[in-house]
Amino acid sequence: MKRFKHVQILCLLVLAQIQSNAQSDHSIFLNGLVAAYSLESSISLDDELNVNNGTVTGATTVTGNIGNALSFSGSQATMATVPTSASLDLSGSETTFMVDIYPTAIGQSGKSVILQKGWGNLGDNVYSVSYTNANQIRFRNNIDDISRDFISTITAPLNTWSRIICVWKSGEPRIIRINSGIETEGTTYTGTQTVNPGRDLTIGSYDVASPASTRSFVGNIDNVMIWNRALTTAEQNTLINENLGYSDFAPTSTGSEVWSINGPVAYYNLGNVGIGTDTPGTYKLAVNGNIRAKEIKVETANWPDYVFDKDYSLPGLDEIQKFIELNGHLPKFPSAREVETSGIELGEMNRLLLEKIEELTLYIFQQQDNYDRLSVEIQSVKQQIKNNNNGIEK
Repeated sequence: MKRFKHVQILCLLVLAQIQSNAQSDHSIFLNGLVAAYSLESSISLDDELNVNNGTVTGATTVTGNIGNALSFSGSQATMATVPTSASLDLSGSETTFMVDIYPTAIGQSGKSVILQKGWGNLGDNVYSVSYTNANQIRFRNNIDDISRDFISTITAPLNTWSRIICVWKSGEPRIIRINSGIETEGTTYTGTQTVNPGRDLTIGSYDVASPASTRSFVGNIDNVMIWNRALTTAEQNTLINENLGYSDFAPTSTGSEVWSINGPVAYYNLGNVGIGTDTPGTYKLAVNGNIRAKEIKVETANWPDYVFDKDYSLPGLDEIQKFIELNGHLPKFPSAREVETSGIELGEMNRLLLEKIEELTLYIFQQQDNYDRLSVEIQSVKQQIKNNNNGIEK
C-alpha cells in the first residue's frame, strides 16, 4: 500500500508537469528523429541534428510555411541531395515522414517526387513521398524487397501550403495525413524496410537522370523530417494542429524542468533524483520502494584478490573470535543496527564478502595442512605403537 501511494504521488507530479508544459514542450518529437531539414537556405542543406547534412543545387529561397523554404522548378537542375547513411536506410519496421509542400503544378508524368531514397540503378525507391497529377500523395515503402504503394484519395491543392505526414508500422495500416485530412490504407504489410546503401536521399528530384527529367517536383518544399518510428495519432495531430517546426522541439525550461532529451535518451545532469522521497541526499538516485531489474552492474575498485598475495596479513581465528564476542559481528562489516539505519553499499558489501570468502579459503588450506600433518603424525605414532607391541610379544 505504501509503494502504491508513492506511485500515485509520482504520477500526480508528472501529470502536473505535463499539464503546465503541454502548450510549449514538444521534445517528444526528438525521439526517433533521424533527420530534420528546415530548408532555410539555398546555400547548403543543413540537418538540424547535424548528422545527415547535404547539398542544394539550383533551388532558390522563398517564404515558407515556417520561415523560409526552397523552390524547385521540376528538373534535376533544382534538387537537394543527402549522401547515403545507415540512419537514412530506415532498416526497421516503422517509419514516419513529414513535409510541407506548396505545389504550383500537378505531378509530372503521373507523379513528382517530393523526397525519395532510390533503389537499384533505376527510378524505383526504397521509400518515397510523391505528388500525383491528381493532387494526391503517393507513399511508397519497399518492404522485404517488394514496392508497396499507397495513394491517397484526399488531395493537396495547388498554390497553398499543405502539411503531409506518412506513417508505416509493420502489421498496421499505413496512414497519409494531408492537413486535417486522414486516410488509412485498407491493406497491412508485415516486414522490414528494404535497405539500399548505394543510393542517396534526394528532395525535389531524383539522383538518377531518367525519372528526374519527367518526375521532379514543381513548387516549394519546407520542413522535411524523417523518424525511424511510427508517430502516434496524438503526435500527428499536434504536428498538424500546432504547425510545429524543428525549433519547437527543443525542451522548454521555466526553472522547474531539468530533463534533457537526445533522441531516445533522456538525461539529467543538474543534481540528484528521488523517487518516493524528496531527500535523496548525496545519492544520484534514491528510491524509497522496490526496484525490479534483470541485471544490475556495480563498478568498484580494490577487488580483494590481494588476499592471495604472499604478504597479506591473514587475521588469526582467535583474533576474530574476540572481536565477535566483543561486537557481535565480523570485523569490517556494519552492525545490524547500522544497516537498518544507513543501508548497505552493494559494491563495498560484495567486496567485503569476497574478501571473507578468500580468507575462508586460506583458513581451509591451513586446516588441510594441519590435517595432513596430523595424519602423518598419527600414522607414525600408530606404527611406533605397533612396533612396541610386537617387541613385547617377542
